[in-house]
Amino acid sequence: MMFLPAEKPSSTAGRLFLELLVEDEMAFDNLYCVAFKMLDAQWLAKQATYMEFNEILKSTRTQLEHELSLSNVSSVKDLPAYSLLKR
Repeated sequence: MMFLPAEKPSSTAGRLFLELLVEDEMAFDNLYCVAFKMLDAQWLAKQATYMEFNEILKSTRTQLEHELSLSNVSSVKDLPAYSLLKR
């Protein structure tokens, strides 16, 4: 397993993700793919231009943090957005 610093993350989403990472060593890879698909889906839905990248990135982060904080999420595969990977 990779080295994790002794300090705990300051955000709730960070703490929740660390819990997922302890249970599943593929959590980072899976979450990266989910986040990228979420960003892409929002980009296409809003027909964004490159000038709107920061807005889409912020929106994606907010959505991902919300999904990580859901009570029924015990792995990355439990995230509602995980279904985006099956397309």
